[in-house]
Amino acid sequence: MTVKDNTIRIRNNEEDIEALDKRVTKLETDFNLMMGKLDIIIKMGRVMVGMIAAGLGLDLGIEGGMI
Repeated sequence: MTVKDNTIRIRNNEEDIEALDKRVTKLETDFNLMMGKLDIIIKMGRVMVGMIAAGLGLDLGIEGGMI
């Protein structure tokens, strides 16, 4: 291999690394966004479970004569 061939290979490798770096950065951004959305969904689920539990507790309390 000549110096020219090695230079071309190095340039191609650098371009590939830059492309991979951009893809990894995009994946990290998408992952963080998805985790944020998942966190919101989990919190909404907790609120719904709390509301259902409160509603059932109120119904049971009325039926049991506790209120």
